[in-house]
Amino acid sequence: MPQKKSNDEFEITRLPKNAFEILVTIPWEKIKQTQTKTIVQASQAIEIKGFRKGKAPEKLVREKLGPEKLLEITLQQLLPDYYQKAVSELSLNPIMTPKVELISDKEGEAWQIKFISCEKPQLDLGNYQEELKKQKAAGEIWTPKKGEEKKEAKKPEEEREEKINQTIDWLLRNIKVGVCDLLVEEEVARKLSQLLEQTQKLGLTLDQYLASTGKTVEEIRQEYRRQVEESLALEFVLGEIAEKEKIEVKSEEIEKLIASAKTEEEKKALEGQKYYLASLLRRQKTLDFLASL
Repeated sequence: MPQKKSNDEFEITRLPKNAFEILVTIPWEKIKQTQTKTIVQASQAIEIKGFRKGKAPEKLVREKLGPEKLLEITLQQLLPDYYQKAVSELSLNPIMTPKVELISDKEGEAWQIKFISCEKPQLDLGNYQEELKKQKAAGEIWTPKKGEEKKEAKKPEEEREEKINQTIDWLLRNIKVGVCDLLVEEEVARKLSQLLEQTQKLGLTLDQYLASTGKTVEEIRQEYRRQVEESLALEFVLGEIAEKEKIEVKSEEIEKLIASAKTEEEKKALEGQKYYLASLLRRQKTLDFLASL
């Protein structure tokens, strides 16, 4: 059941899978002040016949802007601060950019805006280390039956990859992860957009691509959804393990990775992606830790 909590400005509704809605009430006085400020700023750039820039009456500047543009700019001015304030006061840790709904914007009355987002799922890892060790031990005990040939020894990298794949499979089957639907749909939409771009680059229409695969858009969407849910679930589980086991990435590890770039152009690109590189390295170190159990 949704759980609500509110004060004069914010009302939060907790939803399943760590999603939440924040209903924000913005007093009309604040709206009016922001609109006036917006109009003054706009008057510096708008040309109105008979007036120098910045000197036209507010009424004419408002008319020149139009109601839709004025609403857009006013919301751009107000929403970031109100959202950050709500997140801070309600002690939230959102993991995605919020969806925004304008509930009411009547002249002379308080406006209401709804933000919709989610936090990362709460996970229970249980005795995952012990369970993984049991699985590993069970997999290693193998006695050939009469007439069976001995299994050929695998290369170290093959063993490691197989061990990691088995570990990932166990984690996904045994640790429940309620991935927020908002997050899944956002990623599915991104993947569908990428697919459309790729087909256009190949000179194909979407219908031609679908005909070549024998799938419908809905079938592809569901396929992407399964992939995304599994991928996000794994990322959350690995992140939780990294926190529990205090797996960290040092700055020198990131610098070493950047230094390994083959060209200066590649090195420069990596310099601007240190957060992403840290995430990749932490993920790899977590998988290495799991493989060593």
